[in-house]
Amino acid sequence: MDLRGREIRMTDCWVNIMPPTAAHSLHLHPNSFISGTYYVRTPEGCSGLKFEDPRLSSLMAAPPKVPNVRDENRLYTTYPAEAGNVILFESWLRHEVAANPTQSERISVSFNYNWS
Repeated sequence: MDLRGREIRMTDCWVNIMPPTAAHSLHLHPNSFISGTYYVRTPEGCSGLKFEDPRLSSLMAAPPKVPNVRDENRLYTTYPAEAGNVILFESWLRHEVAANPTQSERISVSFNYNWS
């Protein structure tokens, strides 16, 4: 990205507290270019951050995938939620968090950056 002569700034920041069974459906972050999540509390077995292959709409007539497809050919990939870690991604990338299967809250802080 060519950001010469431009500044980046955090435009949004929020806390996610996901009790048991809470989920965050598939979405993206318009009006941002970099988004991220910092994991504060991640009980063992909690849901990770699931990303959708951006080519998915172009694959509508593709045959089914084999069960053990290589990582680069998956339609979705999930990064585990681990306390103390930060995940950064481009904001146009659709993502979701599956229902929290644990009996404890999963807590994270998410944020967006934009440029001017």
